[in-house]
Amino acid sequence: MQLILNVLKYNMDVSAAVSVPRIHHQWLPDELRVKSWGLDALTIQDLRRRGHKIKETTPWGNGNAIAVTSDGTLEGAADPRGEVSPKGL
Repeated sequence: MQLILNVLKYNMDVSAAVSVPRIHHQWLPDELRVKSWGLDALTIQDLRRRGHKIKETTPWGNGNAIAVTSDGTLEGAADPRGEVSPKGL
């Protein structure tokens, strides 16, 4: 969902949308998982002040994406934290 929002709402190209840090809220245990460099210190401090339990973690997951650009071409991106690369585009 974060990848899709990055492209549609924040007008990122698909490569940038795949590359930026992601967050994940876990129900049980009740915690917000953030990549170690994913949020700035003030944001983390504010979230903790509001009662959120923040767990800073190493990167997880591997998001890859293909988007259709405004001119109809395909734009592909592989997560730089993964082991793949976009091919055939």
